[in-house]
Amino acid sequence: MADSVVRAPRSLTEAQRLCERWSALDAEIAAIEEARDVAIAAANAEVDKDLAPLLAQRAAIAGKLEPWWGENAALLTQGKRKSAELGGVELGTRDAKSSLIIAGDEADLRDVLSGLRWAKPFLRVSVSLDKVALAKGLVGKHSGALAQLGVSRSAPPPVFYIKRTGQAGTQAKVQR
Repeated sequence: MADSVVRAPRSLTEAQRLCERWSALDAEIAAIEEARDVAIAAANAEVDKDLAPLLAQRAAIAGKLEPWWGENAALLTQGKRKSAELGGVELGTRDAKSSLIIAGDEADLRDVLSGLRWAKPFLRVSVSLDKVALAKGLVGKHSGALAQLGVSRSAPPPVFYIKRTGQAGTQAKVQR
């Protein structure tokens, strides 16, 4: 039933029929989605069963090649590269991402750096509005001052929703 075929209800009875149709469609959609999820889960389980031994074997081979590479990389690369192609794969090493290490307490370092003029580029100071506190402040003793500063609450229009009810005996009752 396309949108052009569906007419706006002109009576309570017509609105009820549309709601019942919507509920039936929602139940049908939920059933189809559930069937899809079950089929996908079954396909994934079947593929995972086939993949598991292959992944384990591949990991075991990589575990044996890593120490071998450490001992033989110079022979294959003549010391000029970090990788080489062998047997249809590329073997090699790459530099891992380094991370910053701070010996001691970070707060202590921050306090020391904040007292040094040359250390300003290494410190970040951020000030931001606490919107939750501002919203609460609009009903507090500072509400007038905040309003003068341009702080107010928006009043968005109501948002329409439609959902199936879960009462027994109703049309198209499906648990989601």
